[in-house]
Amino acid sequence: MRKIIVLVSMLLPAAVLAQAPAPAQAPKETPAAASAGAGRVAVVDFQKAVIENAEGKKAQEKFMAEVNKRQKEFEGKQKSLSDAQNKLQTQAQVLTDPVKAELNRQIDKLNTELQRMNDDAQKDLGDFQQQLFRPIMEQTQKVLQAYSVENGFAVVFDVSSQANSIIYVQDVADITTEIIRRVDATVAKAPAAAPAVAPKPAEPAKK
Repeated sequence: MRKIIVLVSMLLPAAVLAQAPAPAQAPKETPAAASAGAGRVAVVDFQKAVIENAEGKKAQEKFMAEVNKRQKEFEGKQKSLSDAQNKLQTQAQVLTDPVKAELNRQIDKLNTELQRMNDDAQKDLGDFQQQLFRPIMEQTQKVLQAYSVENGFAVVFDVSSQANSIIYVQDVADITTEIIRRVDATVAKAPAAAPAVAPKPAEPAKK
């Protein structure tokens, strides 16, 4: 039987960056950055920078609350399906044909509703995640770009993906912690944004 909780591993954390905005061109280097040593290279765990700043943690809590809500609804209907299946299997010899037919009808209906719930959850949770994290990704990218120009980094590699080809990084070259700190500082100064609204559960399937 399917469980919505499986979606968590699919949506987090990989899909957080699935629709991340394309990197913008770096602005012209300032004299201060040039004097600091242009052409330097750094690395950042962009995924970590997005999820572990203060707003990212709040967004993740909201997302997981919605996942858990959907999971609870799914498991309730799944229990109804299991009960109907068990009754049909264990009492088949004593049940009348009309009762068996009704149980089979209920089982088919519940299977259809579960499939619909699972499909709706994948779409709704994916959309909700993007709604929550896109502003944070955009803000993190702006902070990263400004910090890179300020410190004369010609290239910043994202080491979020396990498929990256970087095999050695000096500790001083990882700017993730500083980016998180600066994102938090920037958000603290900005006016509060409108909260993301959790998607409404889908209507039950019609008979």
